[in-house]
Amino acid sequence: MDKNIKKIYDLMYSPILTPYNLLENIRLDNYEYVNYRKEKELVVCEMKVKVGKDTVIFAYYFNEDNHLQFADASNLNDDSVMVIFDRERSITDAVNEFDSNMIRCFSVV
Repeated sequence: MDKNIKKIYDLMYSPILTPYNLLENIRLDNYEYVNYRKEKELVVCEMKVKVGKDTVIFAYYFNEDNHLQFADASNLNDDSVMVIFDRERSITDAVNEFDSNMIRCFSVV
């Protein structure tokens, strides 16, 4: 149960990843670019990466506290887009998991 509470706390208050963590990726051979831009109140880090035979653009969205809010990956070879992180969804899932564990803990058999 303590693990669930820590997970919820981290999702709510931890940066998880910051824009600064992504900057060093440009030194990796399979990265073509790492760009930053502002989009409304968010900072967006976009990276073009060669992953095997595919070319993928990763986009990471950070709030004003530099906390990761959302991330997706767009495969340029097949035009698919995959959500790789969604803070709000992750918080909801963690709270639901905690609730389920609490119900199981206190339910009468």
